[in-house]
Amino acid sequence: MKPVEFWNTKALRETPDIRSRCDAKYLEARLLEKHPEEELHVISILVNETGSYQNPLASAFLEMFASGFNMDGLPPYCEVQLEHKTPGGHTARITIWTPLAWNDRFLGTGGGAASTGGVASVNRADDTSRGMTVPNAVYNGFTAATTDSGNVSFMHDWALDSATNNLDWERIENWRARGTHWMTVLAKDVAEILHQRNVQFSYFHGASGGGRQAMVEAQEYPLDYDGIWASSPAINWTKALLSGIWPIAVMNSHGQILSPVKLEAFRLAVHESVGGSDAYFRLRERVKFDPKVIVGKETEDGPITEQDAVIMSEIWDGPHRPDGERMWYSFRPGGLFWNAQGAPVTAFYYQAGNSKPLVFPFYAKWVVQDAARDFLDITKDEFYTVFEKSITLFSKSAGDSIELNQFEQNGGKLINDHGTDDPLIPVDGTIDYYNRLCEALGGTDKVKEFCLFYLNPGDGHGGCNWHGLGLTESAGMRALIDWVEHNKIPQKLHGIQTDPATGETVCKGELEPV
Repeated sequence: MKPVEFWNTKALRETPDIRSRCDAKYLEARLLEKHPEEELHVISILVNETGSYQNPLASAFLEMFASGFNMDGLPPYCEVQLEHKTPGGHTARITIWTPLAWNDRFLGTGGGAASTGGVASVNRADDTSRGMTVPNAVYNGFTAATTDSGNVSFMHDWALDSATNNLDWERIENWRARGTHWMTVLAKDVAEILHQRNVQFSYFHGASGGGRQAMVEAQEYPLDYDGIWASSPAINWTKALLSGIWPIAVMNSHGQILSPVKLEAFRLAVHESVGGSDAYFRLRERVKFDPKVIVGKETEDGPITEQDAVIMSEIWDGPHRPDGERMWYSFRPGGLFWNAQGAPVTAFYYQAGNSKPLVFPFYAKWVVQDAARDFLDITKDEFYTVFEKSITLFSKSAGDSIELNQFEQNGGKLINDHGTDDPLIPVDGTIDYYNRLCEALGGTDKVKEFCLFYLNPGDGHGGCNWHGLGLTESAGMRALIDWVEHNKIPQKLHGIQTDPATGETVCKGELEPV
């Protein structure tokens, strides 16, 4: 494991007698003393002094979404596997690692999409991939934890009973907020019991679905963390999670599918309108572009037609109600939000030999309560119905509350970052959230006292290997820690862009908050 350093561990020393306390019966008894009303069980506890770890759930599929599952260079640490019974008869599995030489700090980690984490999320550190991992935190001297919240399916089918199509609201609440909160409470307890001293500062860092977890912690459990970093956050969940289906609905309603070749022609035309791709990926603002200006342009799939342009315009414009009111944002003109090869890491994707694009509709399945639905035939009319039902049925799950007063009053500090070319979550939704926050609290200057928003041109979804500079894991964590512990307000932070094929750095620079 190539370490990602953001804390100097040289002065840390092993906690006296900690090895004697790394005992399952002892730890379980102490936890139950603190929480007699909870059903808790320490499955296992062991001290790992090998310097390495191999994730037992590693697979080729998971490797597509993480940096790797074989790690080395780790300090000696104690690993705790804990079960926590939750309402509805579900059992959350919480994985907690604490280094024997501890820095008196806790670092919570998140998951992705509708997974809050778990053993499958224990992966190798990578400075160009945002979203804290347990090994990365422990390498830097922090106690860290991850939880599956009792929802163990990586493909996120856990919310629906496949036989009855009934929603399991207790599982959903575990995912929404409860699982992350209890992971935090119990992991900090474990650290204090084993080390016999208090946690001094607590941090959380997650990206995408983990960014949603981060924001919900600040909104609903403001005492859990002193510093939070939410990257490419999947907030506005009830709206943003349907963004990938909107282009499909538009194309189906017109009875015509835009090929990847034609989508690319429109994308590059937007770039050319502002001076080329390099110029486009330096812009923070959304580009206004009329797709009709390239009608007649020849492509490998034939000329761009009037209908092609109408479809493209509707996709970019996003869904609107009959009175013209915007329902939500779509992806920006000039942005890349589909792929025709490789891992499906975009809003929708094309498979070889299939001209019709596909989506990951797990959340839409929740909304319509149909586990078998693939939404490949959805039209705009049905989309509007699904969208409105999503907002109503899952109102508690949006993660879009601007009620951060308690977090601010407790001295909490929050960093958000989002790339303008995110291919999964439309960036304008996060901009909308930040603007609402500024309006509610009296302006940008007031918000900047506790919350900074880095809107990064050309950056993608939680990584530095896209089309512009992205925050590195080390730069963001150092900035957050300095802000919380030394009141050093972050300003310009180090950003890099890497080649997705080789991983080599192709550009460096500084990123500033809006």
